Amino acid sequence: MSRILFVNHSSVGHLNTLLSIAVTMKEQGHEVHFCIPGARGHRTGIQLIDTAFALPDVIEQNGLTVDVMRPALTMLPAAFMLPRTTGYREIRLAFELFSQGITHYLKQMLKVIASYKPDMLVTDFAFPASSIAAEKCNLPYATIFHSGLTFRGALIPPFGSGLPIRPENAQGTPYDADERKFLAKLEERINAARADVGLPPGEGDTMRRPYSPWLNLVTSVEAIEAPRDNLTPTTLYIGPCFGKRKASQSKFPYEQLRPDAYKIYVSLGTVFNNKPAIYKRILAGLDDPAYQVIVSAGGAYTALSKAGLPANVMLFKSVPQVELLPRVDLVIGHGGNNTTNETLAAGKPLIVIPFGGEQGDNARRVEYLGMGVRLDQAAFTSDDVRAAVARVRADDGIAARAAATKAALEEVDGLATASACIGWVAHQQRPFARPAGMPVTITRERLSVLVDANNLVSPRPGM
Repeated sequence: MSRILFVNHSSVGHLNTLLSIAVTMKEQGHEVHFCIPGARGHRTGIQLIDTAFALPDVIEQNGLTVDVMRPALTMLPAAFMLPRTTGYREIRLAFELFSQGITHYLKQMLKVIASYKPDMLVTDFAFPASSIAAEKCNLPYATIFHSGLTFRGALIPPFGSGLPIRPENAQGTPYDADERKFLAKLEERINAARADVGLPPGEGDTMRRPYSPWLNLVTSVEAIEAPRDNLTPTTLYIGPCFGKRKASQSKFPYEQLRPDAYKIYVSLGTVFNNKPAIYKRILAGLDDPAYQVIVSAGGAYTALSKAGLPANVMLFKSVPQVELLPRVDLVIGHGGNNTTNETLAAGKPLIVIPFGGEQGDNARRVEYLGMGVRLDQAAFTSDDVRAAVARVRADDGIAARAAATKAALEEVDGLATASACIGWVAHQQRPFARPAGMPVTITRERLSVLVDANNLVSPRPGM
């Protein structure tokens, strides 16, 4: 068994996947350790920052050890503004946030690597200091992508633009120049950090391609992705990785779900949820006794609990989302990767109201796949919500495609594939590549082939 160092920036949505993989690998006997920015015991009153600072405690609650890196102070202005920003401006700000402090984190990570002496590093794709540290220390590393959204393709518009997926948006859009500008700024910061530790400039286009030469794991499948044309042999689509981290402490009254009602789950995620006016607009459109509406309100909970909500609404600050999704009929969400993939895995249609980041692209992905409806957050009305629900319910094709997607996702086991491939690279100290002709999506059957062909460690039954 191997010593694996997991590295993540301070984001709940990005942490969940790595945490599930880490818990699985620890159960299999690997020695697992985390490294993440944070500040124990500090509260700022800013929801996004306080949630980030609490993540080391979440990791430890799952039985894992963690080194906490001092946050880069240069990130604080962007972290403060991110939840208050929407649209394409938000994606620019997100790239600004994730590209701040690369050298600052790199120096801390090199100390952690020297102390922990891992066999391999596993990192979220949006924390570029990790790959630089791994390269400096001659360590293999796996990069985790939460979908294929950042990769390029013949139909794919600039990342974060929220334009429809079709050929005319793949080039020549108003967003092209902006994308080139902020990607160039990102590469400038990456190369400055590389130079600081004596490494030559990188290959470039870091955030638009699977960039690890060792192993790239995408927690998705081709059935829920638009075509991408820059995947590498070391890139695997493995399916969602959730369910191994410690279960939510939220206790949900499942017995109150009405068997005679059409059940609609509403959530705006963990960053953009402090929007009571948006929630009220949605809920007014769902004020129908035929519907039962379950709301995970997050930062909007206090304001909504004081409002006069429709009688058919069940309001919670948070819910055990993965466990709840199979019990509802429709999801209205913001288009975050976790909620989108978890909903599709449960075989449920989506109405997506994106605010920023990857959410606009996920909304277009849902449209492209014919699994739901997109609404414009700045312009939608309660009547639009009502009409969108009616449209989804009346379209048998949406239900059929959602069911087919659920079936496709049932053929993969993301946690088993991730742990087997990471364990192989850590042990062999060699890049892991798909055999010639093998599809990019690794089903359970294909995992068995890989296990036999490459002497991978086969996960225990039930893993």
